[in-house]
Amino acid sequence: MKQQALIASIAMVLSSAALANEGFQPTAKACVNVGKEISRVSGEMDAAKSGIQKSWLKRQLGALETKRSSCSTNGFKGRQLVAKTDN
Repeated sequence: MKQQALIASIAMVLSSAALANEGFQPTAKACVNVGKEISRVSGEMDAAKSGIQKSWLKRQLGALETKRSSCSTNGFKGRQLVAKTDN
């Protein structure tokens, strides 16, 4: 049972990594959540126990970094937290 779950999770990560950068066109809408997705994948990589899973998450992270770079090059920025100050 554990082996089936591992295989299923590897397949899911593999397909996500393969699709992460395929046909990506930087637009304001497409770039808005790239940073949030990078944070999510980084957290999953820290929690991953399997070397195979970590490897695929690392590939997905690389694809997301490429997306972020593409967004930045084209003048789009992801969501940024802005601290409010009372003056």
